[in-house]
Amino acid sequence: MGLKEIIKKDIDNLRADELVIVAEQIKNIKKVSKVRSDVLPIEEIRRLTSTSKSNWAEDIIRERQERG
Repeated sequence: MGLKEIIKKDIDNLRADELVIVAEQIKNIKKVSKVRSDVLPIEEIRRLTSTSKSNWAEDIIRERQERG
């Protein structure tokens, strides 16, 4: 029996008050998953910025010095 089937079986055996807690946890997991899916992996960031002709590190340092 796979994990999904085990979880479904366990859910079928829960009381109503326990189901409310499980539903809240699922909602929280979905929120966290959405936030994490919005974060780009470093490889994707490098690919997207590879065509830039400016030096981002120097630009950031310069901006910080101008604000400071």
